[in-house]
Amino acid sequence: MSRTALITLAALLAIIGGIAGITSRAEPPRQEQAQPTYPAHIELALYQRGDDWEKQYPTAVIAETRNFGLNFYNSIDFDANALPMVTIDAGGVKTVIPKALSIMGVENKTRGLGITRINVHARVKNGGAMSHDEARLYILDIIEKLSIAGWKMVTPLNKPRLNGIHALNYYGADALDPNYKLSFAEWMQLKGILSWELYLNHTFITLNINRDQDHLDPNKPGAYIMSFTIEPHEEVQRIYVEEKERDHWRQLWIPIARKLRSERNIKEAKLKAQGIPIVSDYKDPELPPAPPGQQNPVIPKDLQ
Repeated sequence: MSRTALITLAALLAIIGGIAGITSRAEPPRQEQAQPTYPAHIELALYQRGDDWEKQYPTAVIAETRNFGLNFYNSIDFDANALPMVTIDAGGVKTVIPKALSIMGVENKTRGLGITRINVHARVKNGGAMSHDEARLYILDIIEKLSIAGWKMVTPLNKPRLNGIHALNYYGADALDPNYKLSFAEWMQLKGILSWELYLNHTFITLNINRDQDHLDPNKPGAYIMSFTIEPHEEVQRIYVEEKERDHWRQLWIPIARKLRSERNIKEAKLKAQGIPIVSDYKDPELPPAPPGQQNPVIPKDLQ
């Protein structure tokens, strides 16, 4: 608050105090705060039709359907004092996200699958300035709940299979291990966006933590915001090929996977030579079920 605003507020309080004394300390009537028109709890599922979601929450969702190829279903600007809780149905489980700042569902117009990408931005705890350790503990608790629900760390095909401190040292903030509890010192040393990528039942969820880079003094408050991106495995696989070939990516997958795996093998060999352990029992997610009229390729032994 500016100095002028503080002076004005002090003057108003003085005036109100004087009036209260004259009127035998009678308090002015309080105005009730208007209740938000949207519900306190909003649900959304992968593959849900966007127009159905809009009809379900007409006071909370706005459709943008004039875009080429894609429909965007965005939440309204929520009241900062009445942020809703969001439940996302994906991966065979329901993930609860408190204090959502915004929700977006993306739907491909031509494929007829419904919403295939969900983005949720949410407050960290109650928002505003908070100690960095308070933010750390809150976020690690969310990650622990995701792990208990069955979400597991996923490693891209061309990246080395690492966990714990070794993943932290190699990837930094880009690919954090959900089973590794970052110390406060490690938390403060990380640079940029903190990111966890998880997988469950042919579904990916990415949790990103943004923090104010100008307020990273460990002894002073910081500001945080978190975002969740949820996508089906099918959509993640499609981006490995050119757009015109995405409906038939399975036919092209084996040579692509071999190239990616070769890159991983080279990186892992270098790390082994340095004495860094590789998580050799990690298995890449199986390909998602094929749509009608298609079938998944037979995976050769060198890719199993």
